[in-house]
This record gives sequence, structure tokens and C-alpha cells, in this order.
Amino acid sequence: MGEEPRRANDVFVVLNPVAGTSNRDQVVAALEQHFAAAGQRHTIYETSGEPGEDIPALVRQAIAQGADMVVAAGGDGTVSLVASALAGSEVPLGILPIGTANVFAQVLGLPVDLNGAAELVAGEFVTRAVDGMRIGDHLGVLHISVGITSLMQRDTSREAKRRYGRLAYFYTAARWAFGFQPQRFNIVIDGQRHRLNASQVLIANGGEMGQAPFTWGPDIAPDDGVIDVCIINASTLRDYMLVGWSTLTGRHRQNRRLRYFKARRSISVNTKRALPVQLDGELIGKTPMHVQVVPAAFRCVVAPAIAPKSSTDGPLASVLSAFNVGEPVSPVAAAEAAPVAAILRTRLSQIEAPEQARQVVDELIRESEGVKVVDAQPNGSTDDPAAAVQHEAQRPGTDGVAGTILETAAQLSAAEGQTHEALAQAAQAATNPELANSADPALRGPLTLLRAEVLRRMQPYQAVDTRIFLAINGLPHPPLANQAMSALTNVMNAGTGWIVVLACAAVVDRRRGLRALRQVPPPLWLATMAVEFPIKYYFRRRRPFIDLVQAIAVGKKPGTYSFPSGHSAASFAGAWLLSRHYPRLAPLWYSVAGLVGFSRVYLGAHYPGDVLSGAVLGTLLAEGARRGVDALDG
Repeated sequence: MGEEPRRANDVFVVLNPVAGTSNRDQVVAALEQHFAAAGQRHTIYETSGEPGEDIPALVRQAIAQGADMVVAAGGDGTVSLVASALAGSEVPLGILPIGTANVFAQVLGLPVDLNGAAELVAGEFVTRAVDGMRIGDHLGVLHISVGITSLMQRDTSREAKRRYGRLAYFYTAARWAFGFQPQRFNIVIDGQRHRLNASQVLIANGGEMGQAPFTWGPDIAPDDGVIDVCIINASTLRDYMLVGWSTLTGRHRQNRRLRYFKARRSISVNTKRALPVQLDGELIGKTPMHVQVVPAAFRCVVAPAIAPKSSTDGPLASVLSAFNVGEPVSPVAAAEAAPVAAILRTRLSQIEAPEQARQVVDELIRESEGVKVVDAQPNGSTDDPAAAVQHEAQRPGTDGVAGTILETAAQLSAAEGQTHEALAQAAQAATNPELANSADPALRGPLTLLRAEVLRRMQPYQAVDTRIFLAINGLPHPPLANQAMSALTNVMNAGTGWIVVLACAAVVDRRRGLRALRQVPPPLWLATMAVEFPIKYYFRRRRPFIDLVQAIAVGKKPGTYSFPSGHSAASFAGAWLLSRHYPRLAPLWYSVAGLVGFSRVYLGAHYPGDVLSGAVLGTLLAEGARRGVDALDG
């Protein structure tokens, strides 16, 4: 028998107010909202970072006073700090991942959005035993590293991490990766000594790197009673490229530059020259170090429907799981949204003639005219969107079809986080089943009639945009194609892929490459951030409600942040900036950018107009930012 779901009554929250790029006020508001809705007592302690602050002692005191859950609201370092106080206790650890990378939450398959995570710790949960790695008074839960990543952690400022997120690590990593020669390590694993050269020694309790689809190695699980030791020995561009390819494809064991060991009791690491030691994103000292393996050290809160990852899943499964279309949603959110898709299918299947489709569209236009997305209010509670959609579906005839679409759009406009994403995927499953290669013959005729009528009512430019979208989105969607396109967008998100390209270029041509590495990222990030925040925010607040209604009707993934495309802005901004440094390779840069833009339409995330506007804006903003940065440097 598995553990019965339960709910905490008295919660102690340790909040790191300067973690990652989080907003302290938003975090506090989300916690108070969810705990108040659940009728739970909670206490929030904000860390100060001052010398002498003893977080584990405060956690133990809270437990003694009756706390039956402790929540770590911060990055992996905060999680590690709180977990150290819970070792050996039955009081579970809840995680609110608001740090820079939040890798441990990814390892456990937890929600990484603020509202989804707050909903989990305030709702019903089960727990999962997690192993630990003890160094002195510190208990690591994720990774301990010595080498490139620990030097990267030491030399990346908190301000850079807050400003650029995980991208801040890339520049520092590039500097060290191409100037750091492998060191001589003396490693003792369960009493067996190993003398070897390495550029990185990683002691891992989870395989995720923090940037899908890259992983540290195969079969690394946080609850198998063993800790994995990964030895990386790379010194040339070819070495690093081959290591990167192995971590991308899951062929870690076939690469002679990677070696793996498993420890059940202890690990000791020493170096001739002292190197910094990084534990879960925090520096805790220098080599030599001694690590004790602590099986089932503490229990962590997970959703009742989430099964533990099995170490027998294999590397291929773990890599491909990162390529799912759309953002991952919890099984709970997906289950709540699934009835919406069923209701939509049922009502849409009742459209049998052009006259019926015309009546539906007339109703949609009449009810949506003049309404803004931000003002659209659902007719029912957003706590049960399926019930609200079902209520509207009970209207007679074509009114019920229009009511179902209108209420689905209203629920989407009001929902946030995983609830919004789950509803979006449910709507797309009903009206755009081709994306998942699951077209329903019974819906082919009704959807064709409804789409044709919606297109007929659109402005000419909008109709062309939508027709192109439907043509591209209607192409075959075999799983491998979906996975490849999703992988491309993951790698190129926020311009990450361009930074990797620049890092490699710095190895091939050090002088020219380092100059490009210094000059490209600032305008690239400025352009990307300008599109992602002020520009998208502006259009999100002012978008007509009919846009969202039409998106559902024609089968586009219905979102409120799609104009302009941030992925396209980052991709074309990078292509423009790289072309200034490597003009002969401009066709290659723009081919990659174009493929990213195509992937956004292919996956149903954007209309072609979103992609085109993102490409133009990204290019213009990147050039403007480049000139501004050059003027400041001059």
C-alpha cells in the first residue's frame, strides 16, 4: 500500500527573498493566498544572509513548536540548508522553487511555477524519501562539484544571476572551460582509491543539469540509496563538444572522457592545488573534502499522482521526456483539465452544416466584441473550470457550442501557471488533434466548417496569417519530429544556444571568439528581455478577447502571451549579432533562427505573424542595444 495523501496543518516557510530572479512580494502573496484558502496556519521566516544566522536551528525550533511541514522557498542552496535540519525527521520538506536553476525540483518532477508549487504545498500531498550527501554540518541533496562548475559558481556574482538568470553562468563557464587544464585528483570511493586527471568531478544525487535535455549521466536517481560520481576529463574543443553531445543524447557510457562510479558509504576528494567545493549552488570550502552517503535522509513533498522516477527508466527516456510539446503540467492539473477537452469534442461534433457553423461564429463575435482578455471573467469558479464549461455546454443547439468555446476562453484568461497550461493543452487536444497525430474522423467535418467560417470573418491579413498557421501546424507530427522541434526551442530559449556557439567559437579562434563572447550577450539579452516583458505585457493587457476565442476555434494553442514570439526575437537577434562577427556564416545563423521560428508554428505555440514580429523586433532591438552598449564603452 502506498502512502495516503494528507495535508499539513502548521507550515513553517524559510524564504530567501533574494533568490534567483524572484519577486519577494509576489512569493509572499502566493503563499498567503494558497494557505489561507486551505485554512492552514503558516509562518514565514525571511533569511537575511547575515553571519551567524542558523537556519537549521530555526527549523528544528519550528518543528519542536508543532510545525508538520517545512517549506524551502528559494534555490537549491536554500533547499539543501533546510533539508539538513530535517534529516532523520518525519516532518516533510516542501519546495517552492524560486531560485536561478531549481534543478532539484526538476529532479523530483515538482511544479516549477510559483502558483503550481504553492498549490502543491498547501494541498494534499504524499512524500518521497530522498538520499543525502553529508559534508561536515552540510547535507547536500543534489550535486557536489569540484572543478569547472565550482569555479563557475565562485566567479558568478549574485547580481548577475538576478539580472540574467541561469544565462549568467555561461560566460563564466566559458572563461574557465577554455583556460582550465585538467587537474590531478586523488579520489577514494568506499575505500577504493583512484588517481586520475579530471577537469570536473561531480558527486550527484540527480541526473538533471538544469537545462533540458542535458543530463549528467544515466541512472542517477535521488532515492536509490547510492550516490553517483562522474569524472569528466576534457581539455580541447573537440573534447568538450563530444562531452556535450554525449550528455545531450544519453550516450554517456560510450564516451571515454566520462567515467562513472557508485558510492554506498563515502567519497573523499583531494587535489594537489586546493579547489573550491560547490554544494547545491553554494560554496562551502575547498578540497580536501569527505562525503558521507546518507540513504533516505529526509522526506520530500510530491503530488499524489506523481510516481517516483525509476532508475530503470534508462537515459533515453529521461532525455526524451524533456522534449514534450508544451510546458509540463502536473498530473493533477491535467486530470482537472481533461473534461474540458471532452466537453469541447462533444459539442463541436454537433456542427453538421455551414449554417450551424455560421450561427456559432455569430454568437462568438457578438459576445466577444469590445471585450479585452484582461476583463473577461469566467461564468463559473476557476477552481472547477470543467463544471463551468459543462454549464455553458448545456445551452440548446448552436448556443451550447458557442457557450462552450466562450467559457473555455474565459477560464483560460483567468487561470495562471499549470492550470492555464493544462487548460490550453486540453483545448488544443480537442480543436487541433493533428498536433498529436490523433485526429478524430468524427470531428474532421465539424472542425473544417467552423474554421472556414472563422476565417471568412477575419481581416484579410489575419486570415492569411491563420491559414499559413493551419497549413504548417497541419503537417504530419510524428513523435520524433515533435521531440526534435521541442528540443531546438529548449536549447534556443532566451538565446542560450547562441551563447554555447560563442563559447565554442572562443576555442577555435580565441581572440576573435572572446571578443564576440564579450560583445554579443549584452545586446542579445537586452533585446530578448525587452520582448519578453514590457512588449509582451503591453499586448497581453490589451489583446481583444475575440483573439483568444478564435484561437480556440481554429485550433491554435490558446495563450495570452504569444505576441510577439520571444523565441523568434532571441533567435533572430542572435543571428544578427553573430553575423557582424562572422559574416561568412550568416546563412547558417539565419537558417537556425528560421528553423526556430518555424518550430514555434509547427508546435502550435505561435501564429506566423507572432514569429515575424518577434524576428523584426528582436533584430531592431538587438541593433539598438548594440549601439547603446558601444556608445557606453566608448
